[in-house]
Amino acid sequence: MKSLPRIEDVVDVPQILKSLRAVGIEVLLPVQIKAIRSGLLTSRNNIVVVAPTGSGKTLVGYMAILKSVLEGDIGVYLTPLKSVASEKFEELKLICSEFKCRVCVTTGDYDQPSEWLSECDLIVATYERFDSLLRLKPQWIKNVSTVVIDELHTVGDSDRGHVVELVGVRSLSSGCRVLGLSAAVGNPEEVASWLNAELIFDDWRPVKLVEGYYDRISKTIVFEDGRVESVRGDLEQYALREAVTQNYQLLVFRHSRQQAEGLTKILATSSAEKCLELVEEFSRLDPPRVEFDNISYLLSKCVAFHHAGLSSTTRKFIEKSFRERAIRAVVATPTLAAGVNFPARRVLVSVRRYEEGYVRGISIAEYKQMAGRAGRHGLDPYGEVIVSDARSTAEATRYIKGTPEPAISVLTSDRAIRVHTLSLISSRDAESIEQLVSLLKLTLAYKQLSDTLLDKVWHILRDLAEWGMIYREGNYVEPTKLGKTVSVLYVDPVTARAVISGLTGVGSVYDIYYLTLVALTPDFPRIRLGSIKLRELRATMEVLADSGNIPDFPWIDEYDLLRALKIGLILRDWVEEVGEDTIVERYGVGVGDLSVIVESAQWLLYASGVICSTTGLREHAGRLMTLSRRVESGVKEDALELVRVKWIGRARARKLLSNGIKTIEDLTKLSPARLSELLSTGLSIAEEILSNARKIISEDT
Repeated sequence: MKSLPRIEDVVDVPQILKSLRAVGIEVLLPVQIKAIRSGLLTSRNNIVVVAPTGSGKTLVGYMAILKSVLEGDIGVYLTPLKSVASEKFEELKLICSEFKCRVCVTTGDYDQPSEWLSECDLIVATYERFDSLLRLKPQWIKNVSTVVIDELHTVGDSDRGHVVELVGVRSLSSGCRVLGLSAAVGNPEEVASWLNAELIFDDWRPVKLVEGYYDRISKTIVFEDGRVESVRGDLEQYALREAVTQNYQLLVFRHSRQQAEGLTKILATSSAEKCLELVEEFSRLDPPRVEFDNISYLLSKCVAFHHAGLSSTTRKFIEKSFRERAIRAVVATPTLAAGVNFPARRVLVSVRRYEEGYVRGISIAEYKQMAGRAGRHGLDPYGEVIVSDARSTAEATRYIKGTPEPAISVLTSDRAIRVHTLSLISSRDAESIEQLVSLLKLTLAYKQLSDTLLDKVWHILRDLAEWGMIYREGNYVEPTKLGKTVSVLYVDPVTARAVISGLTGVGSVYDIYYLTLVALTPDFPRIRLGSIKLRELRATMEVLADSGNIPDFPWIDEYDLLRALKIGLILRDWVEEVGEDTIVERYGVGVGDLSVIVESAQWLLYASGVICSTTGLREHAGRLMTLSRRVESGVKEDALELVRVKWIGRARARKLLSNGIKTIEDLTKLSPARLSELLSTGLSIAEEILSNARKIISEDT
C-alpha cells in the first residue's frame, strides 16, 4: 500500500490539526481521508462509515464533533456501554487538551435533565442516557448540532436497537447532523438511506487479517492464504503453546461463562509460564475474595477469563494487563467484542452456541465482531482468526467469506412501540396522531415494515389510554400526569402498570414484597442467576404467600415468579448487610451480576416510589424511596444517614454505629485521630471524612 498522506495535506482546520498533532497523529488512514474528502469538515451532510475494527472510524467521529465545537455548538458521541463511554471520554480529553473545550460524560440519572451539561462542549453518553435527555429537553439540548452513533449496527439488536433508532429519528427531526460508525452491517446502503446519509465504505485494516478454520478430522488449521498448520493435541492448548513459543497473545471466544472459565483452567494446567507479579498486583486492588480465589492461580499461569459476571475492578484489571502484554491468553464471552479495545495476534472463535435447548450457529455479524479483534496495530505483522468448531468446511467458509446479516429494526415489538409512543407524546414531540405518524415514518422500522409498525401503534394507543397514561380526543393526544411521569422515569408503561396493580389495596408488607415486585417488571434485566433451586424457592414462596408478602399476578408463570423471588432474596440479604462474597456463594451469581442486580433494583425502586406518589399510594411511595436508598448503599435503615458521607460505605458505617456514632453530627464531634483509630484508616482519610461531614451539615442547614 502506498504511503499515507500527512495530516496537514488533508486537514485544513488549524484547531483540529493542532489537536491531532498534540496526541501524536501525523498521518491519516484511508477511511479518515475519504470522510474528509466527502465533506466531514466542510459541510453538514450526514455520514455513515462502515469499515473494519481498528481502521480509524472513531477519529472520524471525534473530528465531526470537534467541528461542531468550532461552530459554537455542542457535539455528542454515543456508545452502547458505560465502560466504552468512559474510554471515549478519556480519549477525547486528551485530544481536547490543546483545543480548550470541556468534555463531559453522562451515563445514568435518566430522570435528570442535568442542566450542568450546558457547560460542556463535547458530551459522551450511552444510547439510553441521550434518549432520556432528548425526552427531557433541557435548555442546552437545542445547542447540540452533531450526534455520532458508534456501533450503529446495534440498531438491529433485540434489546436496545429501538433506542438507537429513536435517537436517530429525534436527532434527524431536530436538524442535527448524524454520523453512524459500524464495523459490521449487512445492509449499509439501507441504513445510510434511513439516516439520509452518505455512505463511506472502506475495507482497509491497519493489520492484515488472515482467516482460517480448524479441521477436526485432519487435525489441521486451514488458512485462506493456503497455509496448513498441523495441530498436536487439543486445539486451544496447542494455540497457547504456539503463542508462548512465538511470543504473541491469544484470545479465545466461548459463548458461556462456564465454558470460558472451564477452558481457562485447562489452559492454566498446561501453561509453562509464570506471572506471580500479576497476582501481587491484583491482590493490591482488594478484589472480592471469591474472585481472587478463582482467578489468582490462573493469573499466576499468565491466563485469565473475562465475562460480565466479573466485578468491574477485575474486568478492568484483566483488560489492562492484556493490553500491556502481561497476560498471554484470555478466554472471553462475546461481550468483550462490543467495543472494548482488546486486540490479539491470534483469535479462536466458536461459532456454535447452545440456545433454547439446541446448538445453533451464531450470526456472521457476531463472528465478524469477534474476528475484528485479531491483530495489534504496530505490534503484529498480521492478525489470524480461526473458526474453532465448524461442523464442515462449508460452514466455516460461510463465516469467512460471508457478509454480515442486514440490520432489521426491532421497533415493531410491542414493548418498543409502547415505550417510544408514550415518550413522543409525553415530550410533546407529537401532539396529534398525525405528528406521531410523521415521526414514526422517519424510522428504519417504517422503511422496512411500514404496515406492521403502524398497525401496532393503534393498539398501543388504546392500551396507553386505558391505563390512564395518555388522553386522546380525535386527532389530538396529550400525556396525563402519570404518562409523563412514566416517560421521564424511562420505564416501560407495563412496569408502571405492574407496580400500581401490585400495590393498590395492599397494606403493610415486608421488604421482600417490594424487591420481588420490581424484579418481576419488564425493565429488570434478565440476569444470569445460575441454578434456580425450585424446591427451596417454592417452600419460601409458600411461606411468603401465606402472609401476603409475595406479589400475586395471575399472568406470571411460576418459573418467572421464582426467578424474581431469588432476586428479591439476594437484594434482601444485600440491604441486611450480608457480605458480598457470602451472597455470591450463597446464590451462585457473579460479582458483576450482583452489581447489575443492585443498580437495576435501586433505580426501579426509586421509579416505583415516584409512580406511587403520582397515583396516591403515598405510604408505599415512602417505603420504596427508603428501600431504594438502602439498596444503593447496601445498608440497614439505621446506616442511611452515615453513608451520605464520602468515604463511608456499609462496613465503615456499621463500625461507627457499633461504637455509638449514629448521626453525621455525632461523627463531626470525633477528632481525626479517634476516627482514624475507629475505622483503621489513615489520618488524611479521616480528616477528609470529617470535612465532608461538616459540609453536609452546613448544606442541610
